Amino acid sequence: MRIFVLLLFAFSLYAKEILLVSILPQKYFLEQLVGKNFQVKALIPPGASPATYSLKLSDLQIIKKAKYYFTIGVPFEKANIPRIKSINPNLKLIDTTKYIRLYPMQAHHKEHHHRGLDPHVWLAPNLVIQIARSMLDTLLQIDAAHSELYLNSYERFAKEVVALDKEIYNRLINIKNRSFLVFHPSFGYFARSYNLEQIAIEQEGKEPKIKDLLKLLQKAKIKGIKKVIIEPQFPKRSAKLIAQKLGASIVVIDPLAYNWQESLKRLADAISH
Repeated sequence: MRIFVLLLFAFSLYAKEILLVSILPQKYFLEQLVGKNFQVKALIPPGASPATYSLKLSDLQIIKKAKYYFTIGVPFEKANIPRIKSINPNLKLIDTTKYIRLYPMQAHHKEHHHRGLDPHVWLAPNLVIQIARSMLDTLLQIDAAHSELYLNSYERFAKEVVALDKEIYNRLINIKNRSFLVFHPSFGYFARSYNLEQIAIEQEGKEPKIKDLLKLLQKAKIKGIKKVIIEPQFPKRSAKLIAQKLGASIVVIDPLAYNWQESLKRLADAISH
């Protein structure tokens, strides 16, 4: 029994502090910086939507142990931060969009009414560098003893992101048709970064009415769109109907995937072809 108690004490002594994030792409970014110094936990699990996910009992236990929460502006935060703070009043919130200029959603709707601004900043490589910079600021403050590690990790990660940005830019620079069709307008910052036009099927957070669907279909035909991009978190009925009418193929891209680089490469590939 005594050995068990000693082992438990030793484990608690060396247990890593927990850093919270909302979504899996953030988890990837922060893990590239902290190495093995912290545990990074994403509150929204794979396959869940930041607009509808509700905290589970297991989430509450993690929240109680955390000291820092790196926010990014998704609807889940607006709905749950008051509860999260009541569970852990000492939890410090870190805004990872502080260096980023936010723009309104293309199709403003009820799930994204927080300041009326588009939260999908993690889908543009040039903005990911700014997200990582805000994370670095906090790490240098809370763990100055490992500042060299964090600075080197940030430099390495920034180079990785710049290389991704260059790859996507080269893939898209010479395409003639610069419009792409999506169900949910998640890729506004991506479109802005590469001089593209995002056309959204979704209207006011809902599937479109017949008259809107017909207008959208006509516009897509004029634009010569041959691919419809959908996300696994949203309904597919309207997208499938439009794809059928256009003779277009459907491409599924998850903007919330941990492997965010592959999602953006798939998006660039779908647009360029």
